Amino acid sequence: MQNGNRGNKTKKKNSFRSGVTLLKLVFYTKDIRLKVRLSHPDDDFTKSYIWKEKLEFIISDNGDFMMAWTSLLPDLDPFYAEPFVDLMGTRYPVSENYDSLFKLCPDLVFKNSTDEWVFYGGTFNPWHQGHQACLNLLPEEKVCLLIPDRNPLKELREIHPVTTVLEISTKAKFKNRQYLVPSFLMQHKKNPTIEWVERMKERFPDTKMSLMMGFDCFKDIRSWIRYKELLVLLDTIYVVSRLDSHQEREQELDKIKSVASNLKIIFLGNHEYEHLSSTEMRNKKGRP
Repeated sequence: MQNGNRGNKTKKKNSFRSGVTLLKLVFYTKDIRLKVRLSHPDDDFTKSYIWKEKLEFIISDNGDFMMAWTSLLPDLDPFYAEPFVDLMGTRYPVSENYDSLFKLCPDLVFKNSTDEWVFYGGTFNPWHQGHQACLNLLPEEKVCLLIPDRNPLKELREIHPVTTVLEISTKAKFKNRQYLVPSFLMQHKKNPTIEWVERMKERFPDTKMSLMMGFDCFKDIRSWIRYKELLVLLDTIYVVSRLDSHQEREQELDKIKSVASNLKIIFLGNHEYEHLSSTEMRNKKGRP
């Protein structure tokens, strides 16, 4: 990964010499939501950070005129938008490069003050009301990271990271402790859940790791890569109904408990959009 160092004048000089004008950003981290703005001429960049040789940023104690990071994205040139999404994804410890950013600028990384992480992964292609219902049903106090990614059990598909973030961020409605995490969007590879959950457990051994999913995914979890190892690492699976019956839930619960007896399964209930399917919606629109 190509990073800059704090106050590294050489890297700044080389960036301008190569014809790249660094986009200067100011972040405000003393908020439950990371906020950002474009720099002003009077901002002090003597102690700044360089990211991907395209972005230069500082951390400010003043949150005036700041906006949510996703609100700035539509105004950025594609040349800067992708490294900006990459930086936002690297803030979260599911990212392979989290440690590098932590060393570079620990103030920018995401911090979780609770004893549990709830991960809600999926392709979300496209985002629909069924996905929103899952967020709505999760208890308010839970810290939930929504992680868009490719399906590791299917062929790799091309993802446009900026477009994906814009689509989800403009359609989804997040509670205070729910966050859009684009950590995997810049990577053209598969990210089996077991691999990044293992990384998380290594970094935060005393923190509970939990997943949220629809019943259709819950029913198929035994087809996931190294699923037995995954189930043992998890504390809880929060399951949202998808036209399933009580009998089906009990049958799947027995199968899971036979592998991980200590794993908690919490059924969050029904909603009015259980019939919606991203696959069917893509087929109707001729999308891959």
